[in-house]
Amino acid sequence: MVEEGISKDTLINRRFPELEFHSMLRFFAVLIGVFAIFVFVFTNVIIGVQVNGASMYPTLYGGELTADGTYKGGDRLFVCAWDTPQRGDIVVFHHPAGKNTELIKRVIALPGDTIYADYGVLYRKEAGETEFSVVSEPYLGEVWVRDVHIPETTVPEGMLFVMGDNRNNSEDSRKFGFVPQENVIGVVTGWSLRWKEIISTVFGFFSR
Repeated sequence: MVEEGISKDTLINRRFPELEFHSMLRFFAVLIGVFAIFVFVFTNVIIGVQVNGASMYPTLYGGELTADGTYKGGDRLFVCAWDTPQRGDIVVFHHPAGKNTELIKRVIALPGDTIYADYGVLYRKEAGETEFSVVSEPYLGEVWVRDVHIPETTVPEGMLFVMGDNRNNSEDSRKFGFVPQENVIGVVTGWSLRWKEIISTVFGFFSR
């Protein structure tokens, strides 16, 4: 007979305290497992980055240049390390010249693609195609007037051709050449791009 006001589970735990102990162990094991998965995902798969500099403006805000030469307040985003870069994607990568820095640019051409630019108009012949077509670039914020000519160039295997959306103020493949695909850290996720203002506000508040 169960005592009044005491549940059956409580009586069982009193008679067999090791069951309650094992239950707690299972709970903490699950908690630790979930935490480990969370840490793995957000350090190896979904990686947080902050934009510094104006090379991707107006798509991305790179913060304000401070007196010590660093940028503060740039957009915060997440990149996925498991995504394969496609034309038009924004990627974060290690500088191809071996400098100890990371850059963020837009993928213009993939291996096998051929591109050229004439007076700020970009043309691309994708791998397997026979004709060039004008690349639509609605993300450009102003007229492209700097380094407006790119000779006809075919992207080698294992490489990417990238440029910043701020063509008049961007160090990109026009200067340092192709980017090895192995240098890519990740592709900016669509959801973090759409919600960058909220993400930047939240992370900015906690980083004060």
